Amino acid sequence: MRGQPRVIQVDGTTILRGLMFSESEEETLLHLAACEKIELNSTTQDWNLILRGLMELSRRAGSQPMNGEELKQLRISLPVNFT
Repeated sequence: MRGQPRVIQVDGTTILRGLMFSESEEETLLHLAACEKIELNSTTQDWNLILRGLMELSRRAGSQPMNGEELKQLRISLPVNFT
């Protein structure tokens, strides 16, 4: 429909790469969605994959994992519709 942003279905791996790799195609997708040029849709299962990925990265880095409130804020701030 004219005037509506293009809708793209993305998986958790794509979102996680967009968060982790600067100037990647995945980061560009997140940026375009934040600017409302496109709309990104994903599943709640993909959100769980993102959580597991973030926890594993924290574990490997030996750093403190994100707490529940930080994860909640991340989910709210991501320009992705999780359904």
